[in-house]
Amino acid sequence: MKRKTMRLWPVLLVSIILFVQGCSFEENLQYFMQGETREYEPDMPETQELETAEQDSQSEEEPQIREVSELYYAYHCLDADKQQIYLEMLDSLTDLEQDTPLSTVDKSVLDLVFACVMNDHPEFFYVEGYQYTEYTTNNIVTNITFSGTFSMTKQEVMQTQVLIEQSLEECFREVPLNEDEYSTVKFLYEWLIDHTEYDKNAANNQNICSVFLEGRSVCQGYAKAMQYMLQKAQIQCLIVAGFTNGERHGWNLVRVNDEYYYLDPTWGDASYTSNNSEDGLDEFVPSINYDYFLVTTDEITRTHSIEKVVELPQCTAVKDNYFVREGLFLEGYDEQQLAQIFDSDAAREAGYVTIKCSIETYAIMVQNLIESQKIFDFVNKQGTSISYTCNENQQTISFWDIY
Repeated sequence: MKRKTMRLWPVLLVSIILFVQGCSFEENLQYFMQGETREYEPDMPETQELETAEQDSQSEEEPQIREVSELYYAYHCLDADKQQIYLEMLDSLTDLEQDTPLSTVDKSVLDLVFACVMNDHPEFFYVEGYQYTEYTTNNIVTNITFSGTFSMTKQEVMQTQVLIEQSLEECFREVPLNEDEYSTVKFLYEWLIDHTEYDKNAANNQNICSVFLEGRSVCQGYAKAMQYMLQKAQIQCLIVAGFTNGERHGWNLVRVNDEYYYLDPTWGDASYTSNNSEDGLDEFVPSINYDYFLVTTDEITRTHSIEKVVELPQCTAVKDNYFVREGLFLEGYDEQQLAQIFDSDAAREAGYVTIKCSIETYAIMVQNLIESQKIFDFVNKQGTSISYTCNENQQTISFWDIY
């Protein structure tokens, strides 16, 4: 008599939750659950064993070489065996397939590879998680199949993809794709912030639909939308997850002009700052903040704790940091440079000035401009007040009410 036993164990996957959580640990805590199904089959007749042996022999053949774009950072961090599993999962999720055979019988690698696929591919807005099935004979695992869990049907996915592309048509008509990559990244960063409000209650806030279709999201939605647009512009970008202020958070690693930087579009949005203000004061916040726009590993880790799914580069370049590129970085108390900054058309149009200083210069700048009130040497507002705020972590100082 044949007997088939099916068991289902829910397992909470910390490595996968990293890239689906919003800025709060409690948000969608049960979002990614893995069902493990083991099917125990009776011993196969000899003819079936021969057929299985032939299939195993065929599966051991060297897989065809498949070129994968450098846009997908996590893929290129895996060894050859995990890359093959990555591609199998990728194809399965793309086609919304079920029970896709994998080229491994080691379930311990599935979490890592699945996380890499999802961290590389923001277009999987319809993927909620995955399940796998182990097939065993005589208590030996002979095969594993993979099934994505989806929030939409194929038809719904296609319809949603059309809507997303329509929402980006105007943006990509204006994006400076033929200029250097800094200009492209800056344009898309500003577009994203201008078109999105931070909202913990936004629907689909763990994927790009919340941004492109609703204009409201949380950190995960911001980071995935940023990645989606940058990849569309042929710029490598990865989702990075970790913690800020004791809560889960998501941001980006991006390669710009052959150098790696971190970028946090959520922290660049004034609506995030106002939503997370502890004192509720109506403090000045620029509509777009650049303190975390193309920063180094040292700068990002002052406020962000990184949880690595794959090895990440040490980001040390500064040439495409916003303040460096825009002439707002000071390596000393330079009165001529300060005069040019405060008298520039860009500063007058914005209505405020934010400068960034080297670590050695920051304290000197605070002493001179604020404590000694030398700011009035550059702003003609004697007898009135000037407002300012300082970010010691990033060595930035902002002044407003100056024109």
